[in-house]
Amino acid sequence: MNVRHYLQYALAMALAYGAVLLLPLFVDYAFDTNTEVMTVVWLNIGLGVMQFKRIPFPTPDRHRIDVGGGLKVLWWALFWPSYLRRR
Repeated sequence: MNVRHYLQYALAMALAYGAVLLLPLFVDYAFDTNTEVMTVVWLNIGLGVMQFKRIPFPTPDRHRIDVGGGLKVLWWALFWPSYLRRR
């Protein structure tokens, strides 16, 4: 993997993360709440749990800027409490 593939992966994740944070941003602006901060914390904990528990989640394509793949990763990170249960 070279630097270009890493940058495309990072850009896809950054764009997906930004797209996901738009809705809480508008809610914060309209109702003067802190939902954006809670969303950031929740998703970051989810990404950490997925790495720590070695969950086989889908990753964005490293050969192009795959924002859809980044959204899939964040969708999986949304449900991180279910990964902590014993099976």
